[in-house]
Amino acid sequence: MSKLVSMPQPVLYIFAISHYCEKARWALDHYGIAYRLHPTMPGMNRKIAKRLGSNAGSMPFLQIGDNLITGSSAIIDWGEHNRHDDRASLNGEDPEQVSAIEKRLDDIVGVHIRRYYYSAALLTAPASVRPIFSDGLPFVQKMMVMLGWKKIVPVMIKLMDLGLEQGAQSRDILGSELDWLDALLSDGRPYLTGNAFTRADITAASLLAPLINPPKHPTYKALQIPSELHDDMAIWRERPIIRWVNKMYTAHR
Repeated sequence: MSKLVSMPQPVLYIFAISHYCEKARWALDHYGIAYRLHPTMPGMNRKIAKRLGSNAGSMPFLQIGDNLITGSSAIIDWGEHNRHDDRASLNGEDPEQVSAIEKRLDDIVGVHIRRYYYSAALLTAPASVRPIFSDGLPFVQKMMVMLGWKKIVPVMIKLMDLGLEQGAQSRDILGSELDWLDALLSDGRPYLTGNAFTRADITAASLLAPLINPPKHPTYKALQIPSELHDDMAIWRERPIIRWVNKMYTAHR
């Protein structure tokens, strides 16, 4: 019997563009956990958290009744303990190794993909970002994004420490991290830790998805890649890890 029978349906609060939100969403789908999706606009996350009794501000949030779980990894922890009986664990054969890879991906890869992308998009083509930020929003919030976009953009630039120099620095860091990930796959293994699909694989595929926009991604149909990044993207697409991301989305998403 499912562990979720007596629980209220969870509500997953997301930014449609966020690769960390995609990570949590993918894991919940893998676990067979039904939830209500609640996209929200930039700036509303702290208000939502406060209303739900938390000081946390980083999406995603998962609300289960009066309880609020914040952050993609914590949401996966919850999902692991509440997954349907017929759904496989994502902890793998070596949970410590899986956790170490997930943490490095979260702390380095995800952060620098975000800064790399936004340093180009919000500085040179901010209008290209607005459609995906509006994706799935209620009408009132969609209008707020449209009317307030010119004020939202500089706030995001400041909060995320964006700039041409910062974008170049993040590009170099990403190159080194992609080398590391390529090396993990160099012995022909199907997944990052061996033969089992784990939360490390979901993390890697989700966080790297902005570099290639996989067809099966649930929200990236509206994602536009700034022209300044096209050359990098073309080169990175040939890497083993990027080809692997497409395989993960095809096989598991």
